Amino acid sequence: MKQEHTTRISLALAAAFLLSGCAATSPATPSVSAPARSASPFEARDVPVLHSHVYRTVLPNGLTVVVIPRPVVPVVSFRIGILAGSARDPAGKGGVADLTASLLNRGTSTRDALTLFRQIDETGGSLEATAGRDMTTVSGKVLTSDLSSLFGVAADMVLNPVFPEKEFRHNLLQAKAGLMDEKDHAGPVARNLFYKTLYGNGPYGHPASGTLRSVSRITLRDIRTFYRTEYRPDRTIVTFAGDITPEKALKLVRSVFGSWKSDVSTALPPSTGNDDQTPLPTRQTILVNRPQFAQAMVMMGTPGIRRNDPAFYSALVMNEILGGTTTSRLNHVVRQKNGLVYYIYSGFDAQRHSGPFFVVFQTFPPNTPKVISLSQKLLRDMKERPVSDQEVETTRNNILGQFPFRVDTDDRIASLLLYIEAYDLGLGYFTDYPDSVRKVTPQSVQEAAKNLLHPEHLVTVVVGPIPKTGMRPNGKDVVVQ
Repeated sequence: MKQEHTTRISLALAAAFLLSGCAATSPATPSVSAPARSASPFEARDVPVLHSHVYRTVLPNGLTVVVIPRPVVPVVSFRIGILAGSARDPAGKGGVADLTASLLNRGTSTRDALTLFRQIDETGGSLEATAGRDMTTVSGKVLTSDLSSLFGVAADMVLNPVFPEKEFRHNLLQAKAGLMDEKDHAGPVARNLFYKTLYGNGPYGHPASGTLRSVSRITLRDIRTFYRTEYRPDRTIVTFAGDITPEKALKLVRSVFGSWKSDVSTALPPSTGNDDQTPLPTRQTILVNRPQFAQAMVMMGTPGIRRNDPAFYSALVMNEILGGTTTSRLNHVVRQKNGLVYYIYSGFDAQRHSGPFFVVFQTFPPNTPKVISLSQKLLRDMKERPVSDQEVETTRNNILGQFPFRVDTDDRIASLLLYIEAYDLGLGYFTDYPDSVRKVTPQSVQEAAKNLLHPEHLVTVVVGPIPKTGMRPNGKDVVVQ
């Protein structure tokens, strides 16, 4: 049955592309004018990269709707995002948001799990629920003709989950098994310990999936309480991209979410992420001995920046120069010139709160101290020495050249719209982003490096066969066997 419905979408796509190819004078993505509406509920802005417009409105209950019409093929992608990610987990019970999301498709007050799966399959579309650090997201994609049916199922999952005890116990066991498996992989071990050391009991101090200890504490009552307090219309964003008009999208959302009310008496204040300041840590190295591993995995860094910080774009250009591409300084010096690592890169995990700046690499264990030392030197050079006009111009052009690929499918557009709204980036993002990148100067890059790179405060996590690295604990090292 699934193959049959997948074929339906494939044939519809093929037919649409064939028809568009016959019109040689028509653009691949038709321009959609913003019609004048005397009493339109929408705020609208141009999206030049898509030859379209973006529309936004807010329902009386606080739910936000954002739409980009793109009638290229008869398919619609949508996202239902609730600001109820792991950053909202109860203290000591990391993993509640993740478990809650995993149970949304396990039964509602009107459909059991089998009925949900059958109805999703009958549309030929896809529907899944996941939880990240800041959001729980229900993602869907379907033929335009079946949008109403699939969106109705998605809304039922959000509005009326019943969290059956049997399904809770099953998913809890699955979560524990996954966490047990992570202990045998260097990446999750390094990342989780790195975040825990930097952020402690803060919103990003634990992984979205929780830990074995925290997940073992979670009860079904915790799941139901989290849903009741955190799933609210005024923290919900619905986005659409594809073969749909803003009017049809709004009508569809109103029909299923219009009567959704918040239980104000049990509500918690939302996290804005605008006033968090994580102090710089004391420099330390954490050695996690895994003698069975063949390589050493290293993650090092410090607290970074929020996504909606005005300095983000200068930080973006700075990081691209430092370690964000295959031609970056870290990659050129450490990997290409000295041949010391299998890979190396740097980045900012910029979210609603200040995520970290980090450098990650994997290497032959005896090379570990040398790579750490060389990486620290490159960070100091980036902080202390001005970048050239040519470096900045080349990097700006590379970033601008990549931007159209972030919006080349309806799925990516729907996800980006959710990201824009959740991180308070503004409806003008599609013009603000390139404009902000073009405004970055060598001086602003240098300022970002001075403010965000702190080699003297690095937290460094090393996971692997520690004796083979030649590293020995000192007064500032923590050894985890």
